[in-house]
Amino acid sequence: METMAIKPSKTELKQVSETPFNFPDRETLRQAWNIFVFSSIFAVLFNAFYSDGIELKFTPPKPFHIMDRLKQDPPAVETSPGWKTPGPKVVHPRPAPTLAADQIPRVSLMGVENRFDKKSCVFLDARKPEEYKEGHIPGALNLFANDLDKNLPLVIPQLPDRGREIIAYCHGGDCDLSLLAAKALRDAGYTKVGIFDGGWPDWKKSGYPIAKGETP
Repeated sequence: METMAIKPSKTELKQVSETPFNFPDRETLRQAWNIFVFSSIFAVLFNAFYSDGIELKFTPPKPFHIMDRLKQDPPAVETSPGWKTPGPKVVHPRPAPTLAADQIPRVSLMGVENRFDKKSCVFLDARKPEEYKEGHIPGALNLFANDLDKNLPLVIPQLPDRGREIIAYCHGGDCDLSLLAAKALRDAGYTKVGIFDGGWPDWKKSGYPIAKGETP
């Protein structure tokens, strides 16, 4: 048995086509708009106070500037064969003279030998008087630093020029007699006081002259 399609009649089609479309009135549109605005405001407020809300912040892109680009990628300079492009000038800072925590400069053996040859300073032997008698740098004065109250008043009259360089020494290494003597002279107003770090042992090994006795 065949199924026959039922076609609408011309009258039915005409009735459908002539049916008027009713647009919503103003009151309906106003209510719909109010609902939309209220929903939007509620959604924004809810998202702002909800910990898992959607991030609404917008970070504008950084404006492009040609100078920033040039700083990052300097333009390549074409050079002819045989020519070298000068590189950036490297400035090496000069090493500053190092001072100990006590701010008294230390002098090496070479520096002491140079001063001895030029006779440009006064040497001060801070060891015991008996050690001084056994051997000392020629011309050195003896100032036993473990008894400064007694010995300093005897040495200061022999050092009238408080601006002349004075180099104190003792046994070298951990010996602090030269440091005590240097501090005492600095406190007394002498402005150029240093310490021979290697002390008497380095001087003996150097082969330089050695004086003996109680006098410089």
